[in-house]
Amino acid sequence: MVKSLLKLSLIASACILLAACDRPADDVATLGAQLAEEKGCLACHGLNGKGTAPTFPNINGQWPSYLHKQLEKYRSGERQNMIMSAQAKGLSDQDIKILSRYYAAQ
Repeated sequence: MVKSLLKLSLIASACILLAACDRPADDVATLGAQLAEEKGCLACHGLNGKGTAPTFPNINGQWPSYLHKQLEKYRSGERQNMIMSAQAKGLSDQDIKILSRYYAAQ
């Protein structure tokens, strides 16, 4: 009885942890690509997150939490860059979440 309850508790805990993981949703690839095009990210970072010129950083494979935080900082003005500050001002919280996860997965 105790073993069964322990097993059920472990399974339930694992399910909760998996649901809370910061991993891309199935549709992030599609939504991210569309949003990157719509918001103009492709001009500097391309579709795959690799800078299109030496002056533009590669953002592919970065941690999603890092990308998320930087976009929030650009949007708030805490981090300054002429191009990124202007771009980030037009991003919603959901846009930032999708773009961060999308480029992290590239």
